[in-house]
Amino acid sequence: MAESRRSGAGSRKAKAGEAQRFELGPFWLWYRRDRDDWNICWLDGRVTRRASTGVGGVGGNPPEEAKLALVDHWTAWKARAEAIMPTGPRGPQEVLLADLTAAWLEEHVAHLESPERYLDSVDRLEAFWTELRAQQLLPEPFTVASVSNALVDAFIAWRNGQGVSAPTISRDLAALRGPINWAVKPEINRLSSAPKIKDVKGRKKPKELEWSPEQVAALLDAARAAPERDHVFLFIMIMLSTHGRAEATLELDAAQIRRGMIHFLRPGEEQTRKRRPIVPISPTLAPWLEGATGKIIRYRVPTSQKTRAAGGPDHYERPTSDIGNAFEGVLLAAHTARPDLGFAQQARDEAGELVWLPPRRKLGETRPRPKMRGIGTPNTLRHTIHTWHKRYGVPDAQIDAAAGHSEEGTGANYTHLRPEYLREFIASTEAFWAAVEEHTSAHLLYPREVNVESIAAMRCRR
Repeated sequence: MAESRRSGAGSRKAKAGEAQRFELGPFWLWYRRDRDDWNICWLDGRVTRRASTGVGGVGGNPPEEAKLALVDHWTAWKARAEAIMPTGPRGPQEVLLADLTAAWLEEHVAHLESPERYLDSVDRLEAFWTELRAQQLLPEPFTVASVSNALVDAFIAWRNGQGVSAPTISRDLAALRGPINWAVKPEINRLSSAPKIKDVKGRKKPKELEWSPEQVAALLDAARAAPERDHVFLFIMIMLSTHGRAEATLELDAAQIRRGMIHFLRPGEEQTRKRRPIVPISPTLAPWLEGATGKIIRYRVPTSQKTRAAGGPDHYERPTSDIGNAFEGVLLAAHTARPDLGFAQQARDEAGELVWLPPRRKLGETRPRPKMRGIGTPNTLRHTIHTWHKRYGVPDAQIDAAAGHSEEGTGANYTHLRPEYLREFIASTEAFWAAVEEHTSAHLLYPREVNVESIAAMRCRR
């Protein structure tokens, strides 16, 4: 059974320590304490209707029996709705946005290579709709026709108040626009027309943030300071050594490393507009990949001394498909160590006021502390090395080939077999690492003089 939207229609994320809200389409589960009964709830206009599931239990996360009852209720409702649905497309004023979004997620987004880019944005949109509904400011019923420019402007203002960049808000609006544009396609034919949804201003401004070698050194030191950030360290090393995309780096498997080359395009995978190239492994990166097996970027944390004493494992691992939170942690740690380098700033609320956190009594704090947010993202690494190569004078053709912006180096031909393939690009990469070395040696697994011998030996074995 799908328990989250990420595998169909499903439940919203719950904050740590809170009960999980389980919902399907317009229905959700609610625990009625006075009768020890889980109820199926839904909105009828502005009135909440309820139906008993006959399942009791302590309030909190709903038991499986209640979830199954909700699934049966939703399935029957959906079947009735489809039975009376007109054969042709319906008008925007007849289609609930929530229903359309659920269908789009289940029938379209779930089959995409990277559905996360839409799922997170849908969660943000729903959080905003919930706030408006609580203030009775959301049109009811909330149909596709209800999506006006004024509503979009309100969402943009809400996200701006959270300190979010224009490109991120634009991605969120793409998740609002997506189901509507999908539904009007001839092969889908569920919506007769689609309202035009505006975009946020400034989304196409060039990304100016880049990090200096000194800042990169501070990030590497912060990542190496804690074992649970080792995967962030390796992610930074690969991104800066290859000019790679974050998604391709997170998906990288050892089987894609052959004869001193990283083949970012996985076996059997087709090239898309965001091409995945073949890039030589630089001497500084090579030792960190030597002997690797399986997925390269893995979240790995040592277990407690008690666990090891009892014969348990030395560490545990879990797959890593998103590095955003861990990367944010590295930014904040780097800011703590080097506040002069500008890795973070105090967060602001929706009204633009600075956010303060209560003092931690267990740590002896007596005053509120500022809530900080990192400045920069994993993609800043890509922009940083791109700018470096430009300034270093690397030919545009080589930069584009490594970045996946051209046909060359993508596997369409055999240019990667030539001795001179991306030679200037690799020289520039090593020059970057030499500049970083003026501030830290965290990126050097072995002393510099051993590095060249290590990569030569690795290439012979591969």
